[in-house]
Amino acid sequence: MEIPEIAALFGDLPDLETPRLLLRKLRPGDAEDMFEYASDPEVARTVTWDPHRSIDASRGFIDYTLRSYAERRTIELAVVLKETGRVIGSCGFVKWSPGNGRAEIGYALSRKYWGRGLMTEAVAAAMEFAFGKMKVHRLEARCVDSNAGSEKVMIKSGMKHEGTIRDCVFEKGRFRTMKMYSILEGEYRK
Repeated sequence: MEIPEIAALFGDLPDLETPRLLLRKLRPGDAEDMFEYASDPEVARTVTWDPHRSIDASRGFIDYTLRSYAERRTIELAVVLKETGRVIGSCGFVKWSPGNGRAEIGYALSRKYWGRGLMTEAVAAAMEFAFGKMKVHRLEARCVDSNAGSEKVMIKSGMKHEGTIRDCVFEKGRFRTMKMYSILEGEYRK
């Protein structure tokens, strides 16, 4: 199995484009847009992070991501709605094991844009990047068992439900049950 040069891949992340979206590196100027969706308790209800309580929290996440880009250890992209030029979410790879040919995708979207197929569109672009440039064999995604919207994105993206992992994450003061989905490169290429 060919393993991509991580430093080269992370050092020059390309923009990913879809009919309605642009996926690109986060920038310091994205903090206000990020705060708009990341401060929404409904968006944060079924993810592992708490709602951003101030714009400084959004700036802090962006600063962390910018350092991660510089250290070549993350692929987190802003999801930009082309129509407005505003950041409406994020999509990226929360884990990547090049030697095992495996990655895990994660995403978040402003509630204003739920139910329009936008995250499915963003995930499709990220999947092409994963199977093409990152050379993964297996792409995984997990969601809190009550996150029906995220689960729909996984199903629409061709992922298969592998199981429910009971009380596997302790976050926000309690154990959470997760659903695991995946797609293999051969399934994706069909």
